[in-house]
Amino acid sequence: MLNPFQLPDRSRADGRPLCPWETPEHADLYVAVDHSQDEFLKYQNELETDSDFRKSGKLVLITGPEGCGKTSLMHRCAWQTREDLLLHHSEIRTEIIDLTADGLVGLDSQARSRHICHRIHDELHIRRVFEQDKNYDEIEKRSDEPAQFYPYLSRLLLNAELVVVVLLPPSELVDEVRTYGTYVQKMIAFFSESSYDSVAAIESNLASKPMIHLTLGVLDETDGWAFVNSRLSRATTQSIPCPTTDEATVLRFMQTRIRGRGQTTIRELQMTCESVFEAAIKSTSSLVEYGDFTQYYAEKAWLA
Repeated sequence: MLNPFQLPDRSRADGRPLCPWETPEHADLYVAVDHSQDEFLKYQNELETDSDFRKSGKLVLITGPEGCGKTSLMHRCAWQTREDLLLHHSEIRTEIIDLTADGLVGLDSQARSRHICHRIHDELHIRRVFEQDKNYDEIEKRSDEPAQFYPYLSRLLLNAELVVVVLLPPSELVDEVRTYGTYVQKMIAFFSESSYDSVAAIESNLASKPMIHLTLGVLDETDGWAFVNSRLSRATTQSIPCPTTDEATVLRFMQTRIRGRGQTTIRELQMTCESVFEAAIKSTSSLVEYGDFTQYYAEKAWLA
């Protein structure tokens, strides 16, 4: 038997979120829990309304509590950006620069901004996106001055017919996100995420380029079965043998978990199901029951 919650191109140890622009199979693994699908459709609509990066860039802020799927949604929106450009502006290339894992906690806003400029330069240089070496030298000269770096980079990208999508590290700094609104240029899209309420509240105060604000939250009782059923149905469709469970079991687990902790998230649900179903496979059990969930939390000392 196989684990229906094991993600393609992922091990249980790495715990990375879905990333369809890197692993195409992930595009079909998103499940409409919480209101994540509505937020994705909101971004799709923004692309349909304003898809020409030669006229303007974008700043997208995704906010919500820890573990609610912000980075996963960010990757999905980056993927959709590339797909949309391929469909409507096929002459334009797309480079996605993933800096979400860059740890910048403790640095001030200016130091973080300079770090991002240097990282963008390095990634573009490594990928050899420009034909002339002098272009890399020119943007490197400006890497310590973001206000000069991005306008110059924008001109190079326009000439190269290249859109750069930058996935920024999580931010707890209001000023940092606000500043990226001033950095937005043609052919450049910034995606930022934050778990901080103060950052989520800055939208009405952003006196720069319009910002697309997507919000995520925690799961309700019915989201559990929607997620589990989606994974089990996918396994059935692909004739993948795996343990199963039923709606009543998952609903009872979700009710107990939410009542005990006050909330649960998609990240926790994914980790729990992957571990519980893996234990069932190891014990050659074809049915996952409520006791299997409680046993998992008892062993992890997370019992509510």
